[in-house]
Amino acid sequence: MKSYCKTVFKLFFVGLLTMVMSNTTLADYPDRAITLLTAFGPGGGSDVSHRIVEKYAKNFMTQPLAIIYKPGAGGEFGWTELANAKPDGYFIGGIDLPHIALQPIVRKKGQPGYQTEDLIPVAGLVIDPGMVMVHKDSQFKTLDDLIRQAKKNPGTVTAATSGKFTGDHLFLMDFEAKTGAKFAQVPYSGGGKSIAALMGKQVDCYFGSANSFLRMESGRSLGVSTEGRYELTPDIKTLKEQGVNVVFMKRRGIAAPKGIPAEKIKYLQDIFAKMAQLKEYQNAKRKVGLSPDFMTSAQFADYIKNEQDRAAKMLKSLGFSK
Repeated sequence: MKSYCKTVFKLFFVGLLTMVMSNTTLADYPDRAITLLTAFGPGGGSDVSHRIVEKYAKNFMTQPLAIIYKPGAGGEFGWTELANAKPDGYFIGGIDLPHIALQPIVRKKGQPGYQTEDLIPVAGLVIDPGMVMVHKDSQFKTLDDLIRQAKKNPGTVTAATSGKFTGDHLFLMDFEAKTGAKFAQVPYSGGGKSIAALMGKQVDCYFGSANSFLRMESGRSLGVSTEGRYELTPDIKTLKEQGVNVVFMKRRGIAAPKGIPAEKIKYLQDIFAKMAQLKEYQNAKRKVGLSPDFMTSAQFADYIKNEQDRAAKMLKSLGFSK
């Protein structure tokens, strides 16, 4: 009986100590800057989105966000670093859908890299539809012009994307499957470089994001991939209106490494939720072509799971498998 009481007391003491340490940790968190990783280079949609987050989240945080970049492989280098980071709440990163659902599916067996489940959703922030873009001086005046040339001379029309097996790549492949056109994909390490390539007339077109188009000075859109007219580009026809049944949307948000304490996820989620209510924040997002659409951690997790299922089905239909 004496031994049993000792054991019970010991377990109670350990539990109490754990609770105290947990509360103390949360009370002190954060006590230094939190790193926000961008998995693409400067100037792209992820970068401009994170710069706005950095500016407005500080209204509710005791410590700043410090943005770093880890571009490469369509975001895969950055997301692998995020997955392998210490899960202490001081290293978080932006994630893009469907990118993080696509890449683990098509990665070769035995090749190192993150799994989607290694990235714990903190909050969803914005949506960003696809856009087919050309230079304003392009010979392709309409979507039909572009499709006709890419069907007549397969592989001769060059198309920029933000990387292989990113959302842009899936958008391009779906477009090819629905139209019979065949492009020569030119993958870049983010939207910033893709924009520069199109503006420099290094490529014929760019299958990218609406935010990229809205930040261009010399671009022309041939169509947007929303179901109905996009709120930020109401004068631009959808692909469906032009006979191409492609609906595609990126969603951008924040994630943390697997193993981060639940209370720190909630802390960060609540900070971003407050930020998302600011009119100035919403206007800043729209100004760069991003539509604010906040999701809690749980809602974002459900969305990611649905995107995994959708990506797997689409890749299979396009002839790709793990």
